[in-house]
Amino acid sequence: MEDTNTVITNSDKDKASSNTVTIEAKDKDDKVEVTLKDVNIDTSSRSEAAVSVTGEGNTNIELDGDNALKSDIYSSGISSSGSLTISGGENDSLTAQGGSGADGIYSSGSLTISGGTVTANGGSGGGGDGGDGIWSSGGVTISGGSTVTANGGDGKDDYGGDGIRSDSGDVTISGGTVKAAGGDSKDGYGGDGIRSGGVTISGGTVNAAGGNGGKVGGYGICSFARVAISGGTVNAAGGNGKNSNGGSDGIISNDIDLSGSLELTAKAGRPNGKAISWAGHELDLDTIKDKLGPGAKVTATDANGETKQVSSPIPRPVEPEEPEPVIPEESSSSSDGGSATPSAPASPLPGLTVTDKDGQRISYTSTQSGNTLTVCVGRFTASLRASLATLRQLRAEGIDTITFQTILCSTTLSVDELLAMGGEDAEAVLTHRLTASSLTVG
Repeated sequence: MEDTNTVITNSDKDKASSNTVTIEAKDKDDKVEVTLKDVNIDTSSRSEAAVSVTGEGNTNIELDGDNALKSDIYSSGISSSGSLTISGGENDSLTAQGGSGADGIYSSGSLTISGGTVTANGGSGGGGDGGDGIWSSGGVTISGGSTVTANGGDGKDDYGGDGIRSDSGDVTISGGTVKAAGGDSKDGYGGDGIRSGGVTISGGTVNAAGGNGGKVGGYGICSFARVAISGGTVNAAGGNGKNSNGGSDGIISNDIDLSGSLELTAKAGRPNGKAISWAGHELDLDTIKDKLGPGAKVTATDANGETKQVSSPIPRPVEPEEPEPVIPEESSSSSDGGSATPSAPASPLPGLTVTDKDGQRISYTSTQSGNTLTVCVGRFTASLRASLATLRQLRAEGIDTITFQTILCSTTLSVDELLAMGGEDAEAVLTHRLTASSLTVG
């Protein structure tokens, strides 16, 4: 069953409603789509989740405007038993506040956030544990242009809540901006920023901070299986503790894979945490140098404030210094018996020329596939030049598009569109400079 286009809104947008919202996706294959439009719900007086998603199906909550969900003791802002997706635009938001000791967003299935601004706050635990900002059994996926803030609630004698937690599934972040902070615990253990079976980060900006504890601080990123970071900007900081061994690690896992063009800053909690704890030992940054991509940087700061760093510079493109091969024109005898001197490189196609950054003609290769003519040159900077009369001739020969390829850039143009841009004597000039392209017709 598929249910779409259901819009939920307040009758009075300036006044919070105490009514709960129940969304049912009963069976595993059911798909339900619901829009929350400027919803304001506070169920503090009822001790129930503000929004309850029931069943085993897939539910997509689309955000429209500003939405606020607040619950009371042991009740989450959103509670879901199936697979839940939250999406929205740049100006759409959701704030989900869990009650005392409860999670901001709770899902016993998977949770995906693919857009909008989502803030999930776990409730403070009073004398017990703080609630998690986001808790999911089936994994958490964050992508696109979403902005996610997940704060664990503070505890007192026991544990602060985690920012983002998934006990069975993985946490996967491929884009957006994510801030995950563990809650503090006055006399106990700080919560983790991100805690999961596995953590994979390939893009976006991620800040994960463990909470401080009266005994032991929380981890910035804690994985039971594997942490893999291959892109994006990541800051992971362990929380501070008061015990002699109470400092926590910025990142901890038995399997850590750092590669690609990532930018990672990991900081140990005081007094004795590790910046990056791999299988119980501080990760030796020299062992990952060969896996880093262009522009990568990994910085590790220990509990004493001492910093180590490895990086991989971005190679600077350099134009080839050696001259291009000269293709002389056929020699011809003059009346006085002399021979003609070689000219600039001849073009493989009449009327179609390529020049270098100094405006000198250079040789190129051309191939035709179907109705597309491809012109290639092994330079970072070059210009393809063709008169519109030449383009008309090519069009008459069945060429619809022309692709110009240099080392770092490729541009495809429609011959008809070029012909519509100028007169009989005009010339089209397509220029590539590194990865940028520009076109002039005149």
